[in-house]
Parts: sequence; C-alpha cells; structure tokens
Amino acid sequence: MAAQALSGAIQEYGYAILSVTHATGGLSPEAVAQVRFFTANQDFRESPENQFDKYLDDPTAFDACEIADKPEDFLKFLGITRLSQTDKRLDFARNAATFLLVNNITALEIAQRFDNNALQIRDGLVTARNIGYGLKKANMFIRDMAELDIWPDLEDFDTIDVASDINTMKVALRTRILQTDIPLLSSFLDIFCYQYGYIDNMSARAWRAVWQEWRTLDTSTAPRSPCSMDFLLYRIGREYCKDNLVTYQCEAGHIFHHFGARLQRCRVCTARRRALAFPIARGLPCQVDVEDLPRENGRLLLSAGNLLHTFKGKCVFQEVCQPRAEAFQQLDPPKSISIKGRTSWISAYAHRERGGGGMMG
Repeated sequence: MAAQALSGAIQEYGYAILSVTHATGGLSPEAVAQVRFFTANQDFRESPENQFDKYLDDPTAFDACEIADKPEDFLKFLGITRLSQTDKRLDFARNAATFLLVNNITALEIAQRFDNNALQIRDGLVTARNIGYGLKKANMFIRDMAELDIWPDLEDFDTIDVASDINTMKVALRTRILQTDIPLLSSFLDIFCYQYGYIDNMSARAWRAVWQEWRTLDTSTAPRSPCSMDFLLYRIGREYCKDNLVTYQCEAGHIFHHFGARLQRCRVCTARRRALAFPIARGLPCQVDVEDLPRENGRLLLSAGNLLHTFKGKCVFQEVCQPRAEAFQQLDPPKSISIKGRTSWISAYAHRERGGGGMMG
C-alpha cells in the first residue's frame, strides 16, 4: 500500500515532490560540493543558517587547508560552536579536510576518485577515519550530489538507501512497513545505540522494499534509487507526523483546532471580545478532516514551505496509516544515545595500559 500511495502522489503532484530543496544560490558545482561535504557530516541539531549563503560570505572558509589547520575557526564560521559535542565536531571538520588533502582532490572530485561509482564513494566515506560519515550521512551526501546534478551519472546509484533518521523511521513505523512487537524505548544503558542502529538499518531495508514494489507497480513514477525517496519521507515525518494540532474548547461551548497550544482566545467567535479558549487535546494533522484544519481566508495557518500546503492538508500515506482508526498507534522511533554527547560518555573511557575511566556524578 505504501508503494501505491507514493506512485499515486507522483501522478497527482509530479516528480518535483521528491526534489531536494537546498537553496544553493546559484553557486558553481565545485562550490556546492565543497559546502555540502563539510556540512553534511555535522549534526546541527536544529535548522542552521543557509550554508550556501555562508560560502558567499567567505569562500576561503571552505578551503580544506584552512579547515585542517584551524577547524575551530570553521565551526565558529558555521555558527555551531554553541552546540554540544564540540570535540566530535572538531574531529569531523579536521579529518574531512585531511581526507581531501591526502587524496589531493576537492569535494567535487570525490566521484572521480572513486570511479564515479556511488557504492564505492559511500564505502570510501564510511571507512575513512572519523570524518563524520556513517551510512546515513554518506547516503544523504551522495543523494544530494546526484539530485542537485553535481554528480548526474553515478553508477550503482540504486544501491544507495534512504538516509534513515528519526523522521523516516517514524513514518516506517506508523505506516507499518516496519513492525515491532512492542513500542521502542531508548535506554541510557545502551551508550552504543544498538537498538537505534538496528531499527535504523531495518527502516532503510523496509523503504528499499517499498521502492522495489513501486518499481514493479509503475516504473514511470518510481525514482531511480531508494535514496531519491528520502527527502520526501523526511519532510512527511517532520511536518505531517508531528503532533502539533491542538484541539480547543471555547468557553461558549464549541470545539476548534489550531496549530500550537498558545491560543488564549477563540478563533471562531466573531464577537468584538472573543471568548476564552482552552486546549483539551493534542494530535496529528491527519487525525481530523482536512476541512477542519486551521485556516485563514482558505489558507492553512502554517509557514509557506510546509508540506501540508503542497498536499492541501492530506498526507499521501493517510490511507496506509489510517490515523483515525481505533487500531492506529502513534509509534515513535528510539533515540540515539551518543557516546560523545552531552552526557560526556567520552570522559568515561579507560586507557588500555593505565586503566581508569568511569563516570563521576
């Protein structure tokens, strides 16, 4: 059913819904590749400034020699030094720059270095020493380079999976293409993220199976690789599968919905002094009729770029998930517990020769 839903969405809305929407600002392919290589490996934890605009501010900041010599200056330039895990970020920046310098290439020339083969590129990035590219970020970087026509003719591009994250895993669980016996909980005892890694891997495999079925159903709408589905799935997870729809009760007695729980006055009442309104429930946008979603002058009360506008308030997976059915479960993926995260797991390491280690409260 998921494959049918995606095929129908392409037929109705066009292939553009799968597009990667990075605003590259008309930069050259060389510049786009360099910026993406040095930013895709960093976890921003929140929406960053447009990194392509940062290149326009100072192209020399993305020079591999500069980053290798002074990675801390590069992180300051990106504006991410205020985030956690600085030690990890410095390693990623420095080692990624060293990767390019040792191979005597620019980021654009990575494809050439690995015979223009997507699988070889991915393996080269993943096995490079501590440059920040695990499978997820390597898949994402290769997807961007292909979809932005930086590397348009990669061989074995169909071997690259969905760059699984909490959003694509969330959609996989709620559509039931990935099923577990019990809801998944993160454990702080699992500092190496075994559960997260396993579900991450199984989610990627599940979306590949959907892609393969889609190719069988309709090759005219199916993309050339599973990873081409990634950006759409990520946006559905982030923008649709988010319980930001709040149900309010007006003191006058009627019920209405709004995105967010900050309203104090009723949006429905037309009296000069609007009645008080009180939040009584929170849910997903797909759990109410499309006509009941909060609008103003017929327009959804969401930022213009939100995917709900594109699909006019109805999720493409609505018939698959059946979110208003009694049996629907609003499942969430497990969270990753980083060994170099805010809880300072790295400080607990013991020296092989000296011993020591351990956490202090």
